[in-house]
Amino acid sequence: MTPAEIATIMAELSHSGARDPTKRHESLLSAGKPFTLLAQLAFPRPLCKSEHPMTLRVAIVGCGKCAENHAAEIKKLACAQLVAVCDREPLMAEQFSIRHGVKAWYSDLSRLLSEQTPDVVHVTTPPQSHLDVALQAIAAGCHLFVEKPLAEDARQAAELIRVAQANGCKLTVGWTHYFDPAVRDARARIAQGVIGELVHVEASTAYDLWGNFGVSVLQDRTHWVHRLPGKLFQNNLDHPLAFLSEFVEPENCTLVAHAWRGTDSPYPDLLDELRVTMTGANTSAHLLFSCRARPAGHSLTLVGSKSTLRVDLINQLVTQDSVSRLPGPIGRLACALDHTRQLGWQTLHNLVRFVRSDFQPLPGLGFLTAEFYKCIESGGEVPISYAHMLRVSTLMDRVVQQLQEIPVMTL
Repeated sequence: MTPAEIATIMAELSHSGARDPTKRHESLLSAGKPFTLLAQLAFPRPLCKSEHPMTLRVAIVGCGKCAENHAAEIKKLACAQLVAVCDREPLMAEQFSIRHGVKAWYSDLSRLLSEQTPDVVHVTTPPQSHLDVALQAIAAGCHLFVEKPLAEDARQAAELIRVAQANGCKLTVGWTHYFDPAVRDARARIAQGVIGELVHVEASTAYDLWGNFGVSVLQDRTHWVHRLPGKLFQNNLDHPLAFLSEFVEPENCTLVAHAWRGTDSPYPDLLDELRVTMTGANTSAHLLFSCRARPAGHSLTLVGSKSTLRVDLINQLVTQDSVSRLPGPIGRLACALDHTRQLGWQTLHNLVRFVRSDFQPLPGLGFLTAEFYKCIESGGEVPISYAHMLRVSTLMDRVVQQLQEIPVMTL
């Protein structure tokens, strides 16, 4: 999309009243306008309660591995009932329904929509089908939870947002890590001015290409990941780009991407090492995606004018670099002790969450699902603004465009 097109859509979203919680100065660092979800930072399990309680009828389209996580979170919520599932492969749909105790399963989405009349549809199909499936669900009056990436490109994402708004349907995208407890904790500290003015952000992803999902990509030449314009990167970059674009305004930043093939695989064009640098007016950012780095996981580093936060998304830990006023080696020991204290407190906190069965692999997914259902019940604002969804889709397009101009290199 051109900058003019993006600006036009942003203006329309603003005019429609869609709140944009990603404006760095206004909503994250301004004491008067804290991040909307900071009140949840005590980490209670949201039950999607509102002033207008109702039971939402929910359907899942696409019965692969990703759908398993969605079904598990839906069944935890008192305000929702999983009434039907659908997959173009009938056996997949039937087996999924048996595993999760869902009575109705379909291989025809139009039948599901007409017979089950769901309020919400979770789209967990490959990205190439997101737009078509979503538009069909919107035509039936359904609200939409679409897995990442929202669409194949920013133009499709903008069309989906436009049609959803025109039909009064709410929409969210599956940025599960965006609402992890550790990330919400980091946002709270930034909003409180703990690290001062944000100077630089780093998002790192160490990806296991030989893990369960990666192996399926490597073993199947027809896998849908191979058909994405950005291939492996496009299926994984939503998470780090959502973080970075929250702090570096993507409309006014420079972006440079470098990628190469660092691991031995049967696909010469499957790049697996990526570095992206973004430079804004006051803040810079760096994205690292590596299939060689270990241990596998996601992390954030937020460098401020007063201090630095380090966020471990896998272990749900947030530590703040400290500076001791004590002299010499005593001061260095004091900093180490403070770091140990922070880790000990957070380990205890996570232990309590574990005892409460709330220390899950994807805690942000449950939070996002509950918040999305709550906004449907109450008629409130969506947990992720449409402007932010479009920003991330636009950044993805910029990265993919640069990747397509890069000659394939192997280390």
